[in-house]
Amino acid sequence: MQRFMTFVNGSNLFTAFKHLDLFIDDYEELYQYIFEQAVEWWRTTLLAPSPPPAQHVRVYWHVVDNMDEWDLSNPKTRQHLYERFQDDRDVRARWMAEAGRTPGNTDSERQEQTAFNLCLDEAKNWYEKRQNVLNGMNRFHHAVEAATDFVELCRCGRWKIDLLHKSITERGLDVCFAVDMVAYIDQFDLAILIGGDPDGVASIDFLKSRGKQVAVVDMLKGYPTEFVGRGFATPLKLSADFVVPIFEMELVKRQIASKGGGGDFVLREAS
Repeated sequence: MQRFMTFVNGSNLFTAFKHLDLFIDDYEELYQYIFEQAVEWWRTTLLAPSPPPAQHVRVYWHVVDNMDEWDLSNPKTRQHLYERFQDDRDVRARWMAEAGRTPGNTDSERQEQTAFNLCLDEAKNWYEKRQNVLNGMNRFHHAVEAATDFVELCRCGRWKIDLLHKSITERGLDVCFAVDMVAYIDQFDLAILIGGDPDGVASIDFLKSRGKQVAVVDMLKGYPTEFVGRGFATPLKLSADFVVPIFEMELVKRQIASKGGGGDFVLREAS
């Protein structure tokens, strides 16, 4: 019995679905279908005339579940942001220009305070939207977890928030993804990687050095008949034993996904 185990980078997977404009209707069906396709491609790589049966052990789905907390009503927080605002020439210049359009802002000190208040108001609205997105993601993940014992959610990612630049840096997810592949090495013979990061090449090489096989899933547009060649060869694909192409329209045809969803709902809220 060949044991397959699937490892999913949730953020990269959602990004792929947003790019393909897909809404996934049933994630358990999605992972089962990917497993079946992986088995087919795995069997084409074998020289044995009678390949052994395959078993899908489990899906480990790595997701973000928290973010930096900012209390913008706290005077110390506001003072900290004000000092950063003064030091950041680009941000300050942008909002000083905006404040200069406000009637009565002739005094430079008053104009700077107005500029900071405008900047903070926009940052606050942006931050609240991101909080709502994260809450929606967590509700969605809880619903998936409650619906199946086959998929295990690994909550290990965090959003690092830069309020002045209104940007998010994801931390922890890629490390957890790579560590778990090694941690569960005795429980599988072949790892299916979905949404893997280029930094995961080292983990793939380690698994292969321990006699494991690795498949990388490639999400593609169109139908299988429209696929020509091997596609773009990323370091992750080159390191894997084989690549499993998953086509958007095949997912729609099998009613695993719907077209025109704009990605998963949590990403639609984030846009």
